[in-house]
Amino acid sequence: MITLRSICLFSVLFFTVLPSSAATAPNTHIYVIVSLVDNVSQGIEPVPAKIGNGDDPHNNLYWGALYGVKTFLSKADGWRKLGCEQNISDTILERCQFAWKDNLTVIADAYRGSRIDQAMLDFMQQAATPPNAAEREMVVFIGHDGLMDEQNLPIIDRFPKHAGHDKQAVVLACMSDEYFSEYLLAAGSKPVVTTFSFMAPEAYVLEAVARGFANQASEAELRSSAGAAYAKYQRISAKAGKSVFGAKMQSRPL
Repeated sequence: MITLRSICLFSVLFFTVLPSSAATAPNTHIYVIVSLVDNVSQGIEPVPAKIGNGDDPHNNLYWGALYGVKTFLSKADGWRKLGCEQNISDTILERCQFAWKDNLTVIADAYRGSRIDQAMLDFMQQAATPPNAAEREMVVFIGHDGLMDEQNLPIIDRFPKHAGHDKQAVVLACMSDEYFSEYLLAAGSKPVVTTFSFMAPEAYVLEAVARGFANQASEAELRSSAGAAYAKYQRISAKAGKSVFGAKMQSRPL
């Protein structure tokens, strides 16, 4: 199980090797849990075998492929990859840290596809953990909506509950508003970007949301940015893209 302490220690190790001009870390952070797509263990329409192996982050659709988190953030304008580490545990196959300008740091973990249950539990535990009072924190889940699969439903009994706090949560998975929002609210978190239809949880949406979060965008602005990015890369209308994230619906108060 991933812990806040291990994430913080990982951040410290990265920043100690940066030049002195970049040694001061920003106070805005995002932790991303990526459940690698897996044709064998997840209830999905199979993707090509090379990108659908949940044990292979290097080629996986949600990590190493063109629009996977590691590849996309490594190349996106304004972003830099600070470093990666392999085989964090039997469950976490790779961890990478990124920075957007000097405003934001992102730590992303690639979870073995067959352990999507643990990925969802760790996500919920992070969502239930109040942020440091001096920092702004967001937690993001990317991958298949594992709560659609009956074999994963027992994990719900282990989802934590907490009084309300300021940590924002994002779930880039199919129909995530229906499947995740009530549990995020019970965990005390703020589900600011969730989905209202089937979708491809690719990293351009994460990138748009991350920039918005760094710039202190409102929930409505975050959803709108997610929809605009989705429309651009999926080559659909702006209206269709924004409808995926409920951008026209009444937003929850922040």
